[in-house]
Amino acid sequence: MYRENGIRGGLLGTMERKAMNVSIRSFFREANNNALRFLPIAARRHLLFIRSHKRLLIGSPQTFSEKIQWRIIHDRRYQIAVGGDKLAMKDLAESKYPDIAVPETLWHGTELESIADVDWGCEWVLKPIGGTGHAAFGAGTLAASGIDLAEVKAWPYRNPFELFGEWAYGQARPGFLIERRIPTADGNSPADLRFFVFDGEVQLIQVDTPRVEEVARRFYTPNWEPLDVRQGGKRLGEVQPTPENLGEMLEAAKNIGSGYDFVRVDLYASGRKIYFGEITPYPTAGLARWDPVSFDAHLGSYWRLPSRSTVSLLSQ
Repeated sequence: MYRENGIRGGLLGTMERKAMNVSIRSFFREANNNALRFLPIAARRHLLFIRSHKRLLIGSPQTFSEKIQWRIIHDRRYQIAVGGDKLAMKDLAESKYPDIAVPETLWHGTELESIADVDWGCEWVLKPIGGTGHAAFGAGTLAASGIDLAEVKAWPYRNPFELFGEWAYGQARPGFLIERRIPTADGNSPADLRFFVFDGEVQLIQVDTPRVEEVARRFYTPNWEPLDVRQGGKRLGEVQPTPENLGEMLEAAKNIGSGYDFVRVDLYASGRKIYFGEITPYPTAGLARWDPVSFDAHLGSYWRLPSRSTVSLLSQ
C-alpha cells in the first residue's frame, strides 16, 4: 500500500510539475507577445522569425517564409488589406469569379446583443470580420445555441495586427458577421482545399483532414500528386482521391488570385458545388517551419516580390 501510494504520489507530482511548467511557459510567452506591441513592426517580425525558424532574417528574402515577412513589413496595398476583411474578400471573389458560390451573409455589425434572440432559421457560422482563428457554429438563435457573447466579444480579432504587425488585419472594419453554413450531405464540414496562387497560377494545394484537434496536413501539386512535405509539425495526412471538380476549383482559384503576386485562396467542395472560403495574404504568418527545409526555398522561387516603390497605400 505504501509503495502504491508513493508511486501514485510521484506520478501526480510529476503531472502537477508539468502543468506548472506549461503554465509558466504560457505566462512568459504571453508576456513576450504583449511586449511585442511596443516594437516597430520590422523588429517584431524579426524576433518572431528567429523564435520560429531559429535563424536570422537577413539579406534579400528568398524562401517563402522570408517573403511573407517582407510582405508583412512593407506591403500596404489595398489588395492586401482586402485579405484581412471577410466581407471585402467575399465581394472580391464574386467580382473575379461570378460562378463561385459565396456563403450568404445573414448579418454583420458590432452589436451582438441586438441580434442574440434572432432566429436565423438555418445552421450558421459566427465569425469576426477581421482576424483569423475564431468561429462559432449554431442554429436558430445565438442564445439557444449557447453562444457566450462576452467570450465572443473577447475574440482578439485585431491582435494579429496589434501584437504581431500583420497589417491587413488591422485594416478590417470592426465587428462580426453571421453567414449561412455550407450544406453537406452528411452534415459534416465540407472538404477544405487551399490553393497557393502565384501570379495567377496555382503551384500548391493544401488539404487539412480532418478539421479536429489534431490536424493532419497533406500538400499536392496542381496535378494532385501527393508530396511528402510537412509544415508546422502537423502529421502527414493520408492521400486523398482526386476531387471530381478539381479542374473547376483550380480555375476558380486562378481567377480569384489573379492580380496578386501571391495569395492563398481557400475553397470548399460540397458535392459538385464549389464555395468560396477566404483569401489569406499571410499563411501561418510565415512562421510554420517546412520539412524538408528545402521546400521553403522551392516554394519561394515561385514568388516574384514587387518593388518597394509599388507597395504603398496608394498602389492598387
